[in-house]
Amino acid sequence: MRRIHRAGTSVLLTAVLMALAVPVADARGAAPRGMRTVTGAAFDTCEAPKVSTMKAWRASPYKAVGIYVGGVNRGCANKGLTRDWVRQVRAQGWEFLPLYVGSQASCTTSGKVQRIDPARSWDMGGAEADDAVDRAAAVGFRKGSAVYLDMEHYDNRNADCRRDVLNFVSAWSDRVRARGFVPGYYSSLSSGIADLVEFAGTRSMPDAVWYARWDDKAVTSGDGAIPDHLWPGRRVKQHAGNVKETYGGQTLNIDRNALAGPVGVL
Repeated sequence: MRRIHRAGTSVLLTAVLMALAVPVADARGAAPRGMRTVTGAAFDTCEAPKVSTMKAWRASPYKAVGIYVGGVNRGCANKGLTRDWVRQVRAQGWEFLPLYVGSQASCTTSGKVQRIDPARSWDMGGAEADDAVDRAAAVGFRKGSAVYLDMEHYDNRNADCRRDVLNFVSAWSDRVRARGFVPGYYSSLSSGIADLVEFAGTRSMPDAVWYARWDDKAVTSGDGAIPDHLWPGRRVKQHAGNVKETYGGQTLNIDRNALAGPVGVL
C-alpha cells in the first residue's frame, strides 16, 4: 500500500484491560457477530477520489474502495474524506474498506516514519486503536465496521522487532474489538502476514487479514498464500499495485484487490 507519510497507559494496566475486556481472538475461530462481509473486486488509492470520480467509476468492475481514515503515517492528507463524502459515495452503491496507517515496525524498510517504541509497544497499540476507531466513527462508520491496520513491510528476521510488532498488533486488535469494531490487518505476505500465520493460536489476532501478493491472481484462498483454515471468509488480497485505470473518463492510480471479507458499516 506504500502510504507512509499517542500516548498510553502503563504496561500493567494495558495488560489487565486486555485480559478483562475481550476474549482472545483466534484466526481459526468463527466470524465476529455483527460483521458484514462482501465478496468482489475492490481498489485502494492514496487520496480519496472526488465524489464525481467515484460516480464515474461505478462503470468499473469494482464494488468497494479502500479509504485511509487516519494514522500518524498516513501518506495523503485526504481532506476530502468527510462524513458527507462517505454518505454520498455510499449512496452511489460503494462499499468501504477503512484503513489506518499507524506506527510502523522499528525495522521497517520504509523511510522516515514514526516507529513502534519497543518499551511501549502494548500501550501504543491500544492508544492508536482508540484513535483509529474515533477517526472511523467521525466519518460515519459505526460498530460492526472493519478497520484495517496498515503495517508496511519490515525485516522479520529481526526477532525483537517482530515481537514488538506482534505485541502492538495484539493490543491494537483487542482494543478495536473492545470498542465494537472489527480489527483487520494489512501487511506484506512475507513479513506481517507470515508472522501472524506462524503465531496463530498463541496470541490475540486480528479478525481479518489483507495481504499483499502482487501475482495478478484475484483470489483470496486456494493459492497457497495463507493456510485455508485461517481467517476463512475474512480476507482481502492485494494482487496488483501502482496501475492506472480509466472509467467514465476519470483516471486513477490504484492497487487492485480481491475482497472476501469485512467492510465498513454505516
